Amino acid sequence: MLKLTRKMKVIAASGILLIALLMISWGVYAKPVHAALVNYSSMVEVAPDVYIEPDMTKELQDQLLYYVELAQEKVTAIFGERTSTPYLIVALTSRSLGKYTENPTGQTYYLPWNNYIVIGPDGFNENVISHEFTHAELRERLRNRNVVPVWFDEGLASMVDGRLSNSTAAWEQVTDKGKKPVDYGLLDSYDAFSYGTPEAWKNYNLACYEVTRWFSSAGEEGLLKLIQALNQGEDFTEQYARIELAEP
Repeated sequence: MLKLTRKMKVIAASGILLIALLMISWGVYAKPVHAALVNYSSMVEVAPDVYIEPDMTKELQDQLLYYVELAQEKVTAIFGERTSTPYLIVALTSRSLGKYTENPTGQTYYLPWNNYIVIGPDGFNENVISHEFTHAELRERLRNRNVVPVWFDEGLASMVDGRLSNSTAAWEQVTDKGKKPVDYGLLDSYDAFSYGTPEAWKNYNLACYEVTRWFSSAGEEGLLKLIQALNQGEDFTEQYARIELAEP
């Protein structure tokens, strides 16, 4: 009887620990979990994988779908076609925004089975949507997304979204018109692109400038060659330089 009691105590303690861990996990991961379960929420699917709040006006719905169409065209223009199918969740009210993200611009959750893009009121435009679509497309095509440095990932997305039209001027200012080299190794961290800080804005411009410069030589064909080479285990730095120079 004593042994059974001890066993029951162990089971009870294990159960309490499991519940505590689940509660902690829910507190930390509640927002991405809500995003992953959007199919079972009150959000309404107005286009394939595009979800909105049920009381969004028809005018806003039409505007959103127009932005999505433009964003898709931007992604297709550099990849040739769009193969990724991320979920797009548009949360414009404080109620829904608090449920899915704390960032008024938006946030993307990269889960193993798919990407979930949450767009807030500050990100309700074609630029932010195309930026996040570009991230999703690159990840879809790479077997291992970690083989590309962060600055390339962010630079490519920034090039596509079109908000950094003065990246050349920013690059010239930071480098004294090319006299001071940029150590892009220092930009291989998402901390370097913590949105909303002056340092991050500078880094976005530097990354955008570099990728735009590279893409002007490599083009769509070069980008696809780079992705293929990386999927075959080739080194990013070597292939990045080789493709720009059009070496065989």
